[in-house]
Amino acid sequence: VRMMCGACGGESPGGGAERHHSGSAEEDDCLGASIRELGELAQPLVRGGDLGAAPFAPGSLPELPGGPVLILGAGWVGSRLAARLSQERCARVAVTNRPDWRSRQKEAYFAPVPLNPPPVSRHAFDIDAPETWDALPEPETLGAAVLTFAATADQLRPFWERYLRKVPRTVAYSSTAVYRVDVPGQEVDETTPLRPTARAAADAFMLQRGATVLTISGIFGEAQDARGVCTCFAAYASAGGALNGQKSVNMVHVDDIIAATAHALAAEDALVAGARLNVGGGVFKLHELMSHCKYPQAAEAAHARDDTDLSSKAVLSTRLLQTVMPRDFSFVPPLESAAAAAARRAALAPDAVGPSPAASPA
Repeated sequence: VRMMCGACGGESPGGGAERHHSGSAEEDDCLGASIRELGELAQPLVRGGDLGAAPFAPGSLPELPGGPVLILGAGWVGSRLAARLSQERCARVAVTNRPDWRSRQKEAYFAPVPLNPPPVSRHAFDIDAPETWDALPEPETLGAAVLTFAATADQLRPFWERYLRKVPRTVAYSSTAVYRVDVPGQEVDETTPLRPTARAAADAFMLQRGATVLTISGIFGEAQDARGVCTCFAAYASAGGALNGQKSVNMVHVDDIIAATAHALAAEDALVAGARLNVGGGVFKLHELMSHCKYPQAAEAAHARDDTDLSSKAVLSTRLLQTVMPRDFSFVPPLESAAAAAARRAALAPDAVGPSPAASPA
């Protein structure tokens, strides 16, 4: 059962926490988090500490230095990143999809937004098929690359040597599932030990070569979308998932991932080169989500249960907030009221991209 809208918004469900994909898909622990991994969505504080606080309006992205941006993987998040950069900043953007992308129907949970050439160019790409690499833009002409899908260090090594090392800046998406949790509900940050997984090894490979790794918690979209927090919860509850009301949960809005990516691309090298940056969201307990989604009786029963799940954690995003993001930035609250959500959308700049199209939890 997929739950809480996983972290990295890709194209296909995959087959397990360490299964890897090519093109524009991401691994399950990244974009198809199950309720067992609900704590992987953890990140402690919306700046100001109030889940109902008015968030930073994501209608203004920074100017990006250098040439075009190549987004490797135009899935759920990657396509939205491309749309925002091209429409809001008039940035030149290239995206990749698997060679067979036109023949594959996406359920709404994984559905990308439409991207029209120009200004966005699309390239067929498979990290496991070097013959497709020649179709990519010349790396020396790029300003940056964003790797949105999961790959092993063995997959990354030849692609890095032949292509990515020639790109001035690379940002790679990862998942908060890499962190080791010893005590349910513990705080973790970028210095917390990692679990010995293929994903952690791939992160290390990228970091050692100067890439920036954004470690992303569970992704959500607008309330009416199929990645709205209540839609995700309803899918989980209807499938008979365990309700541990004390579990610490964190989710991050897709607009905040886009903002963090753009600011990481625009930041000085000294701040982001070879750095891991957590991209969290707002923390809440599972019973609070149940109440928010109008399950008061279930929330009351779940509230009394102890938190014994080692996936329950609070992932600190202090480094991101203090070194990369604007001072007035705050995460979109996952348990945002309808009125606050309407005010946030109204605060977007007139030329900003509107709410993300629906995408459903599978």
